[in-house]
Amino acid sequence: MRGGLRTATDALNCAGHGMLVALLSSQYQRFAAIAEAWLAQGASAFGVFQDGHPLIYWPSSHRLARPSLSVPITQDEQPIADLRVAGVTGMAAELRLRADAALISYLLQLEHDLQCMTADLVTSQDQQLALYRLSQSMRDHVTVHETLRSLVAEGMRMTKSHAGFAAFIPKHGQDPLLVKSSESFLSDEMAWRIYWHTRSLEHAVSLPDPDGDFPLLPGIEDLLAVPIRVRGSIMAGMAMANRAGGFGTPDMKLMQAIADQASAQIERMLLYQEMFDQAKLRTEMDLARRVQLDLLPRQLPQIAGLDIYATSRPAYQVGGDFFDFIVNPGRPFVFSLGDVTGKGLSAALLMTMTRSAIHSKAQFMPFPTPEAVMRQSNEDLYNDFTRVGVFATVFVGQYELGSQRLIYANAGHAPVIYRPFDGPAQLLRADSTAIGILPVSHCRNQTLNMRPGDVLVVATDGFSDARNAHDETFDIERLIDLIDQLAPRTAREIADAMFETVDRFGGGRNQDDDQTLVVIKGAAS
Repeated sequence: MRGGLRTATDALNCAGHGMLVALLSSQYQRFAAIAEAWLAQGASAFGVFQDGHPLIYWPSSHRLARPSLSVPITQDEQPIADLRVAGVTGMAAELRLRADAALISYLLQLEHDLQCMTADLVTSQDQQLALYRLSQSMRDHVTVHETLRSLVAEGMRMTKSHAGFAAFIPKHGQDPLLVKSSESFLSDEMAWRIYWHTRSLEHAVSLPDPDGDFPLLPGIEDLLAVPIRVRGSIMAGMAMANRAGGFGTPDMKLMQAIADQASAQIERMLLYQEMFDQAKLRTEMDLARRVQLDLLPRQLPQIAGLDIYATSRPAYQVGGDFFDFIVNPGRPFVFSLGDVTGKGLSAALLMTMTRSAIHSKAQFMPFPTPEAVMRQSNEDLYNDFTRVGVFATVFVGQYELGSQRLIYANAGHAPVIYRPFDGPAQLLRADSTAIGILPVSHCRNQTLNMRPGDVLVVATDGFSDARNAHDETFDIERLIDLIDQLAPRTAREIADAMFETVDRFGGGRNQDDDQTLVVIKGAAS
């Protein structure tokens, strides 16, 4: 694969192109690797544009006049160019492109910082040149461990020390990092003691200190340790030791300047890693959502004597609600709806287990009834659910063709609302605890009429627990009144009106819980 690249001479004739083109020239192989990764993932073209003109692009035959995604490259928080890609779309691709643009912006900022430091050589040439070399040595590192290793090596060279170490303690429970110039230089325990001592004082520490905690250290003639602030708090530190003649005030200033450079480098790497992790998580969540939606029935069953509609709307990208239909020739029509405690990926995994257990029982038991399906499913899931401390409320219904009767079992599920064509809507209460609460299910078969005009709504508590701006819940009483009003409509119209009414009640507030329902209405055969 070959890319198109404007020459530096041509680009420098355009105002503002110099720094960016210099970066493109010096880091051409890295940009080519990024482009190859995009093309391998289905993109048709990738490139960098400035003032509407291409600076570098792949493949060489494609100028990206009409990109599918475009993200600005910034310097000092101002856009100076844009990163373009063609042939791919979607949130995951956009987040990935933003992460690449952030990395380029970061590299540009480094170039800018380096130029500023070079200008200051008039007043502090030796020190600034050393910091320039330090930044050069760290600029290609992509992990904190690599940065710490470079920090120790360059710190020893710049301060003319014979040994040193650097430490980093990330947040969120990740493992701490310690890099030493050699294993024979201090023990890990002593290095961490020095780090924590410096961190507690929040300023540089010179050792040995006759009045401090470290009067003598084996093999250490003198040592200078400084804390490194990252994102406003001390998350890292470095120390140099055994400098001929000891450490003076100029050395302390140089060490602080090195620490400041390391702080900026670590912070930018953490930011880039966070953006990368977020893009990866978004991609994984999108995939999980697609998998979960694929598990739900793709088509509504056509059952003589019934008008059926069902749908699910997760509060997050994936959730713990499910509904299912089992239609087998010569056997009763069976449907189920459930709600697993929790949200997100963990609830989705347990939802899959619950749905699979119920589906297999309803499909393969010789004489399935809601009561038997619920009892067997509870036995299968009880031990696993108890171990992780969760449960699932489940409703299972069964309809014999032409019978105008529906048999059901309810394991702790609500709301379930039944509205006969000639009477008011009523709440059908569960007669057993949820699956996973007790080792034995006490569900019993219950019977409902499903004559033309009779309506059964099985929903999850995402409807009744929906809240408005005043923190009031929609509650079950409102649902019962709503079903009374909607009963003359078709099953789908009832479901659509329920979502619309609950959304209007919430007044634009984010959905707190998954919302899933099955609406079954008796119809003429």
